[in-house]
Amino acid sequence: MTSPLPLTLIVGFLGSGKTTLLNQLLNSPLLDSLHGGRAVVIVNEFGDVGLDGALLDVSSEGLIELPGGCLCCTIQGDLLRTLSELLRKRARRLLPLRFDRILVEASGLASPGPILRTLLVEENLAAALAPPRVVAVANSVSLGEQLEQHPEVREQLAHADTVVLSHWDRASHDQRADAREIVTRCAPGAKVVSATKGVLADEQELAELLQPAPDLATLRERVETHAHEHSGECDGQHTKGVSAVCLTSEAPLDREVLDIWLHFLAKRRDPRLLRIKGLVRVTDGACLEVQGVGEWYGSERAPSQDLVQSQLVLIGVGLDEQELRRGWAKAGG
Repeated sequence: MTSPLPLTLIVGFLGSGKTTLLNQLLNSPLLDSLHGGRAVVIVNEFGDVGLDGALLDVSSEGLIELPGGCLCCTIQGDLLRTLSELLRKRARRLLPLRFDRILVEASGLASPGPILRTLLVEENLAAALAPPRVVAVANSVSLGEQLEQHPEVREQLAHADTVVLSHWDRASHDQRADAREIVTRCAPGAKVVSATKGVLADEQELAELLQPAPDLATLRERVETHAHEHSGECDGQHTKGVSAVCLTSEAPLDREVLDIWLHFLAKRRDPRLLRIKGLVRVTDGACLEVQGVGEWYGSERAPSQDLVQSQLVLIGVGLDEQELRRGWAKAGG
């Protein structure tokens, strides 16, 4: 009889550090040492352009991207179809990659509840998969503010087996204490670990993230406790007025103009920008990875310099797409 496949679901608000944690898991020797070291990765992004896949250390055979919405609502059916097809092809040995576990990174606006119900209720998935492990990544610096403003954050914490407090190195003593108090209140029973520069130092803590949920009955109870009505819109679960603007360019961009523009957008409070991420080629020929969370923005040389098209995704509340396209054009886009 085939053993159930382990599945780890990684959730967390925009810019919390989910992709960084996922890369650590993919690059860890622990993945090879565990029974079934080969993983297939499913990445869900809120915007129409899939960028996280390009930032992951995973082959194209082991990566499936589901952009254009959240797994908990608008593309929930896509996840069900994707997993069902993966399992069917694996059983018939029709895939180039013989994977032994599944890693899912949900969008920053996704609630784990509907995703977990899909995994637990659909008979073919429940039979083929081990109880899914839920890992919530939370920004230690801004967790309190995010909890007040974004209902997704409470849902993500409430369903977690493990909470990873990211940006621990940037958090003050008071921010660390506040973050731990919030997790204790919103995720009772969850294990809490901290990540410095996005990385977990303890290999045992990292290994636990690849294991099935510790108790299926507890998982079911947690999901049922936080169950709510879903009609495909996730009313009451998503921050109101959030949209994504995806910008592309074949031409290289002016780095100085781009940096000034993105710094301005990050600092502006209305409309409020929540997330900046992109891969862009600039006029000196370099390829840059750009990242922004709240008022923080930065750029660095991208791991790969083989970039044909620049791509930038801006996620925020009340965004003016035409204004953003004009700013992009001034930078050369």
